[in-house]
Amino acid sequence: MGNLRICRIDDKYVRFLHGSDYRVQHNKDARRPYVGVVLLVGSYRYFVPLESPKPSHRDLKPSVFILPIEKGRYGILGFNNMIPVPLSALISFDISAEPDPQYADLLRRQAAFFRSHEAEIMSRAAKTYFRATSKTADEYFRKACCDFRKLEAACDRYDPNYRPGR
Repeated sequence: MGNLRICRIDDKYVRFLHGSDYRVQHNKDARRPYVGVVLLVGSYRYFVPLESPKPSHRDLKPSVFILPIEKGRYGILGFNNMIPVPLSALISFDISAEPDPQYADLLRRQAAFFRSHEAEIMSRAAKTYFRATSKTADEYFRKACCDFRKLEAACDRYDPNYRPGR
């Protein structure tokens, strides 16, 4: 699949980043972990979370930071919620090992969309990042996006072996 990979992300890392920016989304539960695509933006590897399909996604129009997957039928990619991620926090994800056949089918359809829209996905990620981090970003855009610069600094500090109280 070109440069894009579907991965999961370590819960511990998500909690760590949330401490730096409240907009970082938490895993909802262990049954449906944080799943997304990983790509390069600037000098960082970024994780762009997938949202499962919801009825409201069918009415969403593409924007700089939201890309409906097949007109929302298969969910959305939320570029405003992307987070920098070190290799140590990425968890390989094998769709064929997914026990829920409906969820596995959804992931296969999403992966097919990523393959056929890779350039657009890479472009939207870069545009979202550079617009949100520019000095001229409007207030709405800054509030809608994670604080990428702050999260990059946190990513650089992340120690996967840290245990509180040691």
